[in-house]
Amino acid sequence: MKVSVVLLCVSLLLQPFVLQSETLQLASSNYYPHYAEDLPQQGAVSEVVRQAFLAQGITIQINFMPFARALRQSQHADYIGLVAAWYDDERAQNFYYSQPLYANQIVFFKRKSQAVSYRDFADLSAQGLRLGLVQGYLQPQGLLQSQPNLVQVATDEQAFLMLAKGRVDLVPADKLNGLYLLDHKLPQYAAQLDWLTPALELRPMYLLLSKQDPRSELLIQQFNSGLTMLRQSGQYQQILQTLLPPEH
Repeated sequence: MKVSVVLLCVSLLLQPFVLQSETLQLASSNYYPHYAEDLPQQGAVSEVVRQAFLAQGITIQINFMPFARALRQSQHADYIGLVAAWYDDERAQNFYYSQPLYANQIVFFKRKSQAVSYRDFADLSAQGLRLGLVQGYLQPQGLLQSQPNLVQVATDEQAFLMLAKGRVDLVPADKLNGLYLLDHKLPQYAAQLDWLTPALELRPMYLLLSKQDPRSELLIQQFNSGLTMLRQSGQYQQILQTLLPPEH
């Protein structure tokens, strides 16, 4: 019995060092300006995740691909997890969620020339307003249940292009994501669009690690400890200030 206890203690002591000796393979999509392959440091979210793991002596490599593929392969533990995603009960069955990284401010974008007011989501449907939604994205609670007039597209850029051309009336999107797309991808339409206040919701992003990988439960604890260290040292806030663009 004593030998077994000793071996168990040794195993527990060695486990973190085994994890630290490996480079973790994480999957990610491009979600400007928060994380993307061609952004400095691959974006603020990527850098927060990278530095939180480094604070625990763990290195990572981020592999970029379309979101649906990144989610699927992470769930199957082809990659140990996703750099960032929003919370969803179905996803939580397959992933460990970290502490929140930071929140996306979800707003309705619209054309400046069109006055829009509504009392609730059902009012949008009653007015016949058309919404441009990106396939696969989680939407604010109650929006889809109100049965709005939906036009589904594959990318954020397509949704904003349809909004600018009058093919839809509203696009729910992260405010910084929308502003980045208008500044960098669709600058010819930037002056035509703005957003409604107040925000629909603040939606936190999280690191997700696959429950199919036996390392994940310990790793999510180590990541959370590293994230706390970043916040306490001031490095977390410095990363956000350096890598996120200012709001307009």
